[in-house]
Amino acid sequence: MSPDYFDLNSQQHRLQLTIQGTVQGVGFRPFIYRLAMELNLTGWVNNSVQGVLIEVEGFRQNLEQFQYRILKEKPPQSEIEILDAVWLPIVGYSQFEIHLSESTNHPQKIAIILPDLSTCSDCLQDIFDPENRRYQYPFTNCTNCGPRYSIIRDLPYDRNHTTMATFIMCSNCQNEYNHPLNRRFHAQPNACPVCGPQLELWDKNGKVIASLNQALKQAADIIRSGQILALKGLGGFHLIVDARNETAVENLRQRKRRPAKPLAVMYPNLEQVKQDCLVSELEEKLLSSPAAPIVLLRRIFNQLKSDPPHPPLLRGGEKKQTFPPITKGGVGGGNFPKKKPNISPSW
Repeated sequence: MSPDYFDLNSQQHRLQLTIQGTVQGVGFRPFIYRLAMELNLTGWVNNSVQGVLIEVEGFRQNLEQFQYRILKEKPPQSEIEILDAVWLPIVGYSQFEIHLSESTNHPQKIAIILPDLSTCSDCLQDIFDPENRRYQYPFTNCTNCGPRYSIIRDLPYDRNHTTMATFIMCSNCQNEYNHPLNRRFHAQPNACPVCGPQLELWDKNGKVIASLNQALKQAADIIRSGQILALKGLGGFHLIVDARNETAVENLRQRKRRPAKPLAVMYPNLEQVKQDCLVSELEEKLLSSPAAPIVLLRRIFNQLKSDPPHPPLLRGGEKKQTFPPITKGGVGGGNFPKKKPNISPSW
């Protein structure tokens, strides 16, 4: 090893990284924070309207490893399209921090925001755990799942730029948000029953007739009785009926002016889907993915469009109220509202 190489790696350097792509709303800043701490680097990371900005100081070999591991170990939902690196003189950072995001007054806003993500297994476990403070809370989410595109108002992706801005986190949620080792570290929609949005059931005149768990119970009763339920979900409304009730399904078809086109059917789990449908390896992967798309499946006599119930509200209803498979469709002719009302976030 040459003396020049040894000197290069024994000195402190500063590395500035600009990363563009799908790097907001995917746990990228918490990932960068933990990686910097592991490699004993100082500096900062923040969101900008163009992506993620990073400045780190440390030994050259650690900085090179930092850059390499960003590409190799990035969060699973992220996609890096551009990574620009610039070596700079050190300024003497004493610790690594997540800084406030840059101002939105920028002529080009090119940061990519993910679509809403299906509820992850960890959050589902929280919802169904009687000892968990989020037990039966339908708006549970974390860095790995939950609303993204549907709640954002502006870039960069921070809580104050979403419809969650009006919900001030309680001390427990704030502690989760601030703790680097918590999976809700910098999860922008973080909420709980104490500080987050609440479930309500409205009648056709907009009057609240039930709330919280009672709202869920009455909603299940409405579906079982053959009526149509309008459920405010991620980014819009779903019209829901009992798929085993022919009269209810026909009523939904008439209202949507959709006499023959298939309607999506929701199942509580993949095992029940496989009882009715032929599911290929690719189709199973799609149904189990964070995107949770509607998938057209093969059946013995007909084709079936299966939709995993990705909002926790739907999953909670199915598990607690033993919902049958239910047919759903968007408001009107199948087109969802491009933006939800600003009065409350919708999962």
